[in-house]
Amino acid sequence: MRRLLLLVIDAYQNQMEANYHEESLLTNLFIEDKFWGWAGLTIIVVCLGIFFWSFYPGDEPK
Repeated sequence: MRRLLLLVIDAYQNQMEANYHEESLLTNLFIEDKFWGWAGLTIIVVCLGIFFWSFYPGDEPK
C-alpha cells in the first residue's frame, strides 16, 4: 500500500515538473529583445561606475 502511494505521488510530481515553465523577465529581456537588454545593462553599469567614481579619493582637492 505504501509503495503504491509513493508511486502515485512520484508520477504526480513528475507530471508537475514536466509542466513547469519558468518565466523570467530578465532572461526574456536578453533572449527576446537583445537591444533593450544590453542597453539597460549598459546604463546600469555606467550609472554604477559614475556612483563609485564619485568616491574616488583622487578627485578631491587637497
